[in-house]
Order: sequence, then C-alpha cells, then structure tokens
Amino acid sequence: MLGQEKKSQNHYPRQLKKKVAEEIVSGLKGISEAARDHGIPTITISRWVKKYRRDILEKQTIEVKRFTSMEKVDNKEDLEAKLKAQEEEIMQLRKKLHESTLRTEALNTLIDLADDTYGLSIRKNYGAKQ
Repeated sequence: MLGQEKKSQNHYPRQLKKKVAEEIVSGLKGISEAARDHGIPTITISRWVKKYRRDILEKQTIEVKRFTSMEKVDNKEDLEAKLKAQEEEIMQLRKKLHESTLRTEALNTLIDLADDTYGLSIRKNYGAKQ
C-alpha cells in the first residue's frame, strides 16, 4: 500500500441518506435522477436504498394504517350510507333471483306439458352421439 493513495470517503449526513432513499422507495425519483440531483454516485445511493428500504416501508405502512383509522372515524355517516345502499342492492338481487327461479320453473313446466300433450321433444338432449 505504499504507492497507493487512499481514496477519500465522503461522509453524508444520515438525514440526507434517508431522505434520498425515501424519494426512491416512494417512487418520486429514480436512482439516476437522485444521483444527478444530489451529486452522489448511483452505487452509493443504491446502498442507501438497500439499507433503509425496510425502515421506510414500515414507516409508510404505519402512516397508511393511521390514515385509514382516522378516515374510518371521520366517515361514519358515509359508511352507514354505503351499508344501507348495499343492503338495498342485496334485496333487489334476491328479488331478481327469485323471479328468475320462478321463470325457469314455469318454462320447465311448459316444456314438460308440450312433451306430454303433443309429444314434442323440445328439451335438449345432453350427451355425445355415438
């Protein structure tokens, strides 16, 4: 090591490292863009992202959970209105299902009557012809 010069290492503040990594993890910037904006090598930024990714994602998850719980408290009336609308939709769908079932029974009865009375075989035969 006598003839070699020691490379100077830049020490960046931890806040800057986290800020740059957060920009990348959140999708605001790409690694190349952040490197260009801050004048830092891309390999260095890649290491920061690798180091801080888990912390940043956990922080974002906590913020989302906090926001979601606050949203639930604030929109209680909206939630009740949505629930009432969904209950009405369920009742309408049940009514349509009942009507459809009755229609199917009526058509099957007509097919049976046509078969018995007139000897017409209207019902489709399922099965392979051999």
